[in-house]
Amino acid sequence: MTNTQTMKGSCLCGQITYKAKATPLFQAHCHCQACRKNGGSGYAALVFIPIESLTWQGETSTYSHDSDSGTKMTKHFCGNCGSQLFGTNSAKPERIHIKVGTMEDASWFQPQCNVWASSRLPSTAVDKAIKDFATMPSAPPKAHQEG
Repeated sequence: MTNTQTMKGSCLCGQITYKAKATPLFQAHCHCQACRKNGGSGYAALVFIPIESLTWQGETSTYSHDSDSGTKMTKHFCGNCGSQLFGTNSAKPERIHIKVGTMEDASWFQPQCNVWASSRLPSTAVDKAIKDFATMPSAPPKAHQEG
């Protein structure tokens, strides 16, 4: 299980910076079409934390859309450089995800699963040790415990 982490990061141009100190609620690679499109990549690496643990400086722009499961997603991004930073989901308003690629140090990040694996691009490399979910599980999977 991941311990409390201090997460710091920024957008590409540096106009928006953020900090959070939290124990991640959930860590995943998301393969849904929305994550692929908004990030311009094969999947998104995401860490979910309690929303009250995140603070940021600078003004984010937002874009809201319906998710693959029918909930409302709101993306926060830098209006200057376009970097995607955070996202919320109307089904879980108490949490927010941070795009792992925006963190200064994400060496501790270890995805618990692949969500929306049914939408994964065939060329995406797969780590067989990470559990796949065809869609988004209703509850975050429990972290693998060594022992």
